[in-house]
Amino acid sequence: MSVNRFMEKIICVNGDSFTQEFYQKPEDRWTTHIGATHNLAMGGSGNDRIFNTTIEYLNQQTPNTLIIGWSDPGRGTLSYNDGSRLIISPIRCFNEENGQDHKDILEFYYKKIHNDYVAFSRTLNQMLFIQDYCRMKGIKLLYFRSVMHNGIDDQSLTKVAKTAYMSRADADIEKMGVKFNLEKLKSSINRLDRSIWIKEFWFSMRDYIWSNFDTSGYGGETPLPAEAVKAWAQIVARHL
Repeated sequence: MSVNRFMEKIICVNGDSFTQEFYQKPEDRWTTHIGATHNLAMGGSGNDRIFNTTIEYLNQQTPNTLIIGWSDPGRGTLSYNDGSRLIISPIRCFNEENGQDHKDILEFYYKKIHNDYVAFSRTLNQMLFIQDYCRMKGIKLLYFRSVMHNGIDDQSLTKVAKTAYMSRADADIEKMGVKFNLEKLKSSINRLDRSIWIKEFWFSMRDYIWSNFDTSGYGGETPLPAEAVKAWAQIVARHL
């Protein structure tokens, strides 16, 4: 599909490495194929960075279309004491500005700060906020999952709900707490607009590519197969 068809529109994208596409040739990137005009994504990003940079952008500009590939809620973002931003994932914590690694903060974050329920609940609230904001502003919004592995079936959600803060002194009280937090997660999920998701609700770009293309040679610094990225671009383009 021709890029020129979309050049008259402002198309902003955000996400992690699957949207930044740092190791893809510019002409092979799905964001190039659809004519994205602004790319806020950063490899390794979690949803806090995706949300915050999206809001920063929306406070300055109003795009015609906003596309977000939501990442793993297990990833985090922290401000550093020099005003820069740290990107945190289970395998690495690095400074977004200069690439410096911070192994001490990585260890501290997952031992003392991260919580599965808090992170996933916050992601759902971020999704809902941007969804409602774009509806109010008349911005066309599209969502997909990138490296987010969270399922939304009862078993997966119950596992997350069990990590929420609650009294664990009594088995019956703890059971009630799990049920309460499970219902809160379900309520947020039910409020998500199914129509703004690319292809289908909770659809994963990563799962689509892994299921339909040979990614055996793919690594952290290796580009995805060009044909896989082009096929994804064609799916996205049908929703524009």
